[in-house]
Amino acid sequence: RSVDTIIDTVSDFHDIGLLISTLKPVTGTLVLLGGVLKPYELPAFGLLFSGTRVEGSLIGGCDLTQEMLEFCHANKVAPDLEIISAKEAEAALHKLH
Repeated sequence: RSVDTIIDTVSDFHDIGLLISTLKPVTGTLVLLGGVLKPYELPAFGLLFSGTRVEGSLIGGCDLTQEMLEFCHANKVAPDLEIISAKEAEAALHKLH
């Protein structure tokens, strides 16, 4: 439980419970960008007792995206990423714990 914020841009239904379980208590936030047709299953009691948050937004459009990119550039905000194969996805999720 060491991640501050996850910005989830996956455009298909997936288990967000694993993502939520990596978030810091009280301050951790999962932000869902875009939407999927099937409703997500949320671990309600886990959210209530840990204080983590789930927020969401539809895509913000070009102007808001440009503003966000400029903010990131000005404040030296950069992604921490690792390119993996689909076969490595489950192991990668477990590494977040």
